[in-house]
Amino acid sequence: MKKLLQIVLVSSLSLLCFSCYYDEIPEHILNPPEIPTDPGDPNYVEITLSTDVQPLFTANCVGCHSDNRDPDLREGNSYSALNPDYVTANNASGSKLYTMVNNGHGGLSAEEVELIKAWINQGALDN
Repeated sequence: MKKLLQIVLVSSLSLLCFSCYYDEIPEHILNPPEIPTDPGDPNYVEITLSTDVQPLFTANCVGCHSDNRDPDLREGNSYSALNPDYVTANNASGSKLYTMVNNGHGGLSAEEVELIKAWINQGALDN
């Protein structure tokens, strides 16, 4: 019985150690494809504040950024709180919001950061 227990234990540990090994993180996770910002591009998809960006703020940011901490990212307040101090329309790299989330603030995924970047580069409209 002891021998059987040893065999099961060694087999289980071996499976545990070697079953989830990855050589590298896939490129599409580290660097998601850029979302086109030119309406003439056939792959263009409009990114809207209300349906694409605000849900990110609601899920990840409003716990801290509400009425007592700037910018107030609650629904209905986020657009006026972000413009013009945190967002420079059509210039994500020059926007404080994008710079902060791209540097890890808020713990957003690369895909979520790319949505915010595309929204800013598409004009950061209140839509």
